Amino acid sequence: MAQRMPSGYMGQFLRVDLTRGTIAAEPLPNATILRRYLGGEALAAWYVMREMPRHVQALDPEATIAMFTGPITGTGFTPGGAKICAAFLSPMTGNSLGYSNTAGYWGVELRQAGYDGLIITGASPRPVYLFITENEATLRDATRFWGKGTREAEPMLRQEVGLPDARVAVIGPAGENRVRSGMLLNDYGHSCAHGVGALFGSKNLKAIVIRGTKRPPVHDRAALIAAGDRWRKVVEKRTPAMKRGVGYGGSWGAVNKSNWRSSVIEPEDTRGFASNRITLRPCFQCNVLAPWAVEVGEGPHKGKLLQFNGGTEVLDAFFNLGIKGNDVLYLWDRINDFGIECAEFSCAAGVAFEAWEKGLLTREQTGGLELTWGNVATVERLLEMTALREGWIGELLAQGPVELAAAIGGDAPKWTVHVKGGVPAMHDWRPLIGGMLRELVASGAMKPQGGGLANPPPDLAYREKWGPLDPRAADGWAHSHLITEQYRHFMGLIGGCWHAQNPEKADGLKSIVDSLVAATGWDDYTMDESLEAGHRAILLRSLFDAQRGWKAEDDWTNVGPRFLEPVPDGKYKGFTIARFLPGLIQEYYRISGRDAVSGRPYLDTLKRLGMEEFAEHSHERGTNLGAAHGA
Repeated sequence: MAQRMPSGYMGQFLRVDLTRGTIAAEPLPNATILRRYLGGEALAAWYVMREMPRHVQALDPEATIAMFTGPITGTGFTPGGAKICAAFLSPMTGNSLGYSNTAGYWGVELRQAGYDGLIITGASPRPVYLFITENEATLRDATRFWGKGTREAEPMLRQEVGLPDARVAVIGPAGENRVRSGMLLNDYGHSCAHGVGALFGSKNLKAIVIRGTKRPPVHDRAALIAAGDRWRKVVEKRTPAMKRGVGYGGSWGAVNKSNWRSSVIEPEDTRGFASNRITLRPCFQCNVLAPWAVEVGEGPHKGKLLQFNGGTEVLDAFFNLGIKGNDVLYLWDRINDFGIECAEFSCAAGVAFEAWEKGLLTREQTGGLELTWGNVATVERLLEMTALREGWIGELLAQGPVELAAAIGGDAPKWTVHVKGGVPAMHDWRPLIGGMLRELVASGAMKPQGGGLANPPPDLAYREKWGPLDPRAADGWAHSHLITEQYRHFMGLIGGCWHAQNPEKADGLKSIVDSLVAATGWDDYTMDESLEAGHRAILLRSLFDAQRGWKAEDDWTNVGPRFLEPVPDGKYKGFTIARFLPGLIQEYYRISGRDAVSGRPYLDTLKRLGMEEFAEHSHERGTNLGAAHGA
């Protein structure tokens, strides 16, 4: 007997083959699979694991991009219900799973057009964009949009389809030129990062334009409204004052500077921010108001109107190159227009600036540019050269910090910050044990989840009996990180945004689980089951990466040396997580049901979580390391 589709889902996704030029609607998997993986990055990774051959490279036509929403995406009755998440083989690392996500309105619009997700394969012989409505899905010529930045292309595409309310996700020149950190941008500033833009470019897919008016079905509307109201009461709402500081790093008192050689926050960093006119903006029906618009009130960019998402990594990215004040906001807009991920660019450009400082680069190599710290014109030109892969320096910046440092030679490889060839999120995590653990065990091609809290969330007090943790001792941080990683992933699986998750308040997690129950009708769904769902997303990445040669020791050996150096100055001077490695990472793998050497999940872990279909890739049966270690 066929299983009934649970509420909360549109029930179908679009499969797009760009080589053949075909588009077809397909049903979602059965209710058992949906309850197991929910949606978002886990459902996307489940499809990629099952469908993408291991020999395929990230930018090959056969490479798969899977993008899925979750059961609360677009209901409108909760905060944060705007996410769509992607899974793909990362072009940044070449051998690990890329996880990417974006909020705003674009993912919501896909649901309103009648679809829960997209699976894209193949490559078009010419530039195209995908146009989706409730009545049709077609591939259209995008030749006249090719070469345009994201800022110009987005309104042009709306005009092209004749629908001013259509939602657009589009790549810039970086994606078109397969710069490995190319991004997909939507809603004037929201970004789907970590290389998915390069995959779009490799497939000659410029954009996806969507318009729809449907609403996702929900099981119990009144209960969902009630749970959503509870959820709204515990979120941390953004304020204009928050947009006038140094960003997330200000919460612990460190930012990236001079290619990670300083971390001290100074008043000059936010020069002119106080004079800016800030307008907070919502994602779909969300009261957090994380995105924002700014009218620059001071300096050479005075009067410019700029729009950004809720993250603050870009601030650190340009602080790292010596940029200050409103020049940072101007360059933030430029990097979005080119469609380049900020962390990859900054970690690579930082090496180049340091090499120039130390006499290892010539004007011939830099295209005549002087790579002096804080030079706005130079950084802007380097962004353009990177997006176009122009000249010696542009081509190597497009390839990332490891490749650039190797080409420079000398001591340059010692100055790199990278994780398995990719990059960490662009904040100075080095003072934080949980934050560093989060970055090191991530794939190098994702927005890492977790990081841990010094005390367990109030909603987990029934099971978590520990804390407070010592911020300068390793004890307990592996477990704290794992719990945080689980509930953060769960948020993405249901289509929720992490900016709307506040685990440190009572009802900060329970209201979210209750929202899922009301949306789907799974009345017996528990908090513990939500953590298990997040755990499956973690394991899917390990399984995928291990198939392609990754092993646990890469988490502490394939890391840029500077990322593990002691904090160079400021109140955390001298601290480094390196003193706790590899033991801390090995503990994390053990307590998560994975082998501390191979990194693969044990067979009983997979069975406990209903993931037996991947048993052949377990530690015991895997062909990579299992036999060599007596499994």
